[in-house]
Amino acid sequence: MAKRAPILPDNYNPVGERLQRILQPVPSGPESPVEAPKLIELSRSEPLAVMPKVTVSLPEREPIPEVPVDRELKTVSVRFRCTPGERKKWHEITRELSRDHNNLSHFIRAALLLVENSYEQLKKLAPDIQRFQKPATTDSLGITLYEQRLAQYLYDAIKLAGRPKG
Repeated sequence: MAKRAPILPDNYNPVGERLQRILQPVPSGPESPVEAPKLIELSRSEPLAVMPKVTVSLPEREPIPEVPVDRELKTVSVRFRCTPGERKKWHEITRELSRDHNNLSHFIRAALLLVENSYEQLKKLAPDIQRFQKPATTDSLGITLYEQRLAQYLYDAIKLAGRPKG
């Protein structure tokens, strides 16, 4: 049985071929005339009916909120230090509330959304927060008291801001 002759050359690259055609400049001017498309004339014995112009009024659309169109991948992590007991306690709390494991990051993201929502109120409280002296990392009691005072300011700001928008 005879082999068929190949239709395409051996080193044919369809993607590269298409890119070359796209990237080549469009010829213009007298040096390369472009052929006009051929017109086919049809003769009709009856005239075509002329369609009346129809105008359709569409209802006004609500403005689209500024939401990112493309999905942004979550590839960055934020880390902070905690004790193994705190970590275990927070995982147990989120597991108990959501009945799902590995949900701590979602709860933390939701808490940060509350902070974002209360940003204006936090800006007003910023001078008070900046007066706090952050204790040394070796002073565990001082760190606990510092975080407790910070939590009280966050609570007040979140309460004043109300429910998150959106």
